[in-house]
Amino acid sequence: MRKAALAVFVLVLAAGAAVGVHAAPPYQGYSVSYFDDAGELVGGVTAHCSGELLQWGIRTEHSQRRTWVCD
Repeated sequence: MRKAALAVFVLVLAAGAAVGVHAAPPYQGYSVSYFDDAGELVGGVTAHCSGELLQWGIRTEHSQRRTWVCD
């Protein structure tokens, strides 16, 4: 039973790493905007200082990342 629980934990952790889901460190928030080839905004990710992670749209190779320091 313990091995099964550990295997599930490892799979969930690997799935999170595979899609690039990373919360911001406690002292830093960030947002990433994703753009298509024409420069139109098509997606985004925001990691708030509270640890909340919001995602929408699609991810592309064209992105802009902004960070800020949490109070």
